[in-house]
Amino acid sequence: MKKAIFVFLLFVSACSYFESETEQANRLSKTHQVDIQAGEPRLFFPEQFAVSDGEPPILEMEMTTLADASESLDGIEAALTTYPQGFVTEVIDAIYLSGPMLMEGAEAGGTYSSNSIILVNLSGWNGMNFNFENSLKGVHHELSSLVYIRSPFVIFAWQALLPKEWKPVSSNYEALTQDRNVGPDYENGFLSRYGKTNIENDFNIYAEFAFAEPEKLRELAATYPIIAKKLSLFITAYTQFSAKYQQDFEDYFARTGLSDVAVQPENFEMTIHLDLSDIKPQISQ
Repeated sequence: MKKAIFVFLLFVSACSYFESETEQANRLSKTHQVDIQAGEPRLFFPEQFAVSDGEPPILEMEMTTLADASESLDGIEAALTTYPQGFVTEVIDAIYLSGPMLMEGAEAGGTYSSNSIILVNLSGWNGMNFNFENSLKGVHHELSSLVYIRSPFVIFAWQALLPKEWKPVSSNYEALTQDRNVGPDYENGFLSRYGKTNIENDFNIYAEFAFAEPEKLRELAATYPIIAKKLSLFITAYTQFSAKYQQDFEDYFARTGLSDVAVQPENFEMTIHLDLSDIKPQISQ
């Protein structure tokens, strides 16, 4: 009888460690000092997508709940552990989850504002790995946009590595509706078809690979010289973002082997070291 009671108490004790989605969000918020929420999208609608009355919407978002976002929260947690303590909260104040998102009428997986990122959570796709992957890569993708816009020297040098005949697409809709049957263009340094649509999207895809699939990026950089050069610029953007986190990022890129295969572009030398960590970016359409 005593043994049965002991086993029962162990079972109850184990069950008591179950963490709800709200508790997980609160724990991550406390650990990383970044608010993590879901709810009514109008409460976190990005200011750069606001339109006047009568104009067609640029961005449309439906509502989701934390209760339906277990896999998304796991993806967010996995992504946040990649960064040095304090880095994320220096870039953004919040991570929001929305339901289905349309940008200029095309399905999108996320976006960002001047102080937050928004990730799509599709409750009907739970159990199919979409929400986990979208949040895992989405954190890196959207966060990198806020690093990108603070890296003018890197942007300038990145542009010099693009093919002479390359041109960016003319709209978000065109970027989001690229033919998915068309593969990446490694020879010209593009890791995906979407990354080929403009410089920022190119940088975003490098972030996805660098922080979620560093082994694959290392192999590609070792094979394609142009990818090795873009990787060098990407590493510079993060290591030069703030002196406070420089050593941590240098250690990460060394630990993953990415710095070993990165090759600095010819005629490019980062001689100016700026700490722009206190400047909040301004997004423009």
